Amino acid sequence: MSDQFHYLFNKRSVYYYSRRIPIDIQEHYSTRRIQICLRTNSIDNAKRISKKLSLELEELWSTLRLNNSTSKLNSFLVNQNPIPDINEAVELYFSLKGHDRPHEFYRTTHRAVEYLTTAIGKKKINAYTTADAARFRIWLMDTKGLSPSSVKRVISPLKALFALSINELGLDVKNPFTKVYIPPIKAKSRGTFSHEELVHIQSQCLKIATEESLVVALISDTGMRLSEALGLTKDDVSITDSQASLVIRNHAWRRLKTSSSEREIPLVGASLEAAKLLLEVSNNEFLAPHYCNAKKTLSNLASSKINKWLKKKFKTSHVIHSFRHTFRDRLREIECPSELINELGGWSKSSIGEQYGNGYPLNVKAKWMSELKKKAPVVTEAIQGE
Repeated sequence: MSDQFHYLFNKRSVYYYSRRIPIDIQEHYSTRRIQICLRTNSIDNAKRISKKLSLELEELWSTLRLNNSTSKLNSFLVNQNPIPDINEAVELYFSLKGHDRPHEFYRTTHRAVEYLTTAIGKKKINAYTTADAARFRIWLMDTKGLSPSSVKRVISPLKALFALSINELGLDVKNPFTKVYIPPIKAKSRGTFSHEELVHIQSQCLKIATEESLVVALISDTGMRLSEALGLTKDDVSITDSQASLVIRNHAWRRLKTSSSEREIPLVGASLEAAKLLLEVSNNEFLAPHYCNAKKTLSNLASSKINKWLKKKFKTSHVIHSFRHTFRDRLREIECPSELINELGGWSKSSIGEQYGNGYPLNVKAKWMSELKKKAPVVTEAIQGE
């Protein structure tokens, strides 16, 4: 056999077509050799199929070589956009995505990029590979000692940064962080407060009446996230003879976690008393002025301080976020509809139907919150009894 027919070989009376992929186009393949069973024991049929396959491959390889040449020729264009390195890509990312973003947005992105350049090096944005992403994950876990959940938080801003850069610059590369493997994250149960613990903590918080303790009491009967409570202004709270409530909405100093987080919650029990006191003692427009201003909300600082205080004061292993878990359990106990539970807590919608309409009116929410209040003694009465 000669010419294209030398790509044939016989194995167990069946002919195979086998051809090595040229080095200059091997990057387009996941193997170094193409090998196909022709499912025939006839040499004439094998030669005919071999000739056809060879012609198809030559045509395909010519196209791949032409594309490669065109890509190289593009580098001579005067008006082409220069490909930025990782630090320049950060500047582009901030210029497009950084408007009205909190300090945390900049801090986490800078930290992630600093880790990346330390572990992998400073490269052009299109030079990072999926292998680099895998090496970076290993470095974060082995060298920095980060947990899978922390690794995910580091990689998340990098994924967004690369996605925007690739799209804006029209780069023909894959985002190296899109499918980087992260080991399964073992969910830790934060636990919930018992009925007795909750009432005791609420009464003590209102009695102590510091900014931190009042924030805890405010969260205890609303299920808010700490950042949501810290970012409230006096205008977000409405207390009248007929109804008391607060509105959780986006502010420049505190972004909400999801679109479902925007909501209005009736104020009852400890949260109502805490709101009244915070309105009285605050010396500016913010309910928690020590942790919030027109530029930023210091959620991490408040979380650390409050959690240490809870542990020391009440000898508990639970944290501030445990009140949110407790709030959901309390609503389950009174058989509150799950759709309304999601709406009160700002949890994501669990079905398409929940996304229709404007949701529950405030008076219906207030009805269920009143039922929630009936399950526990009035906190002010607990204070008086101490």
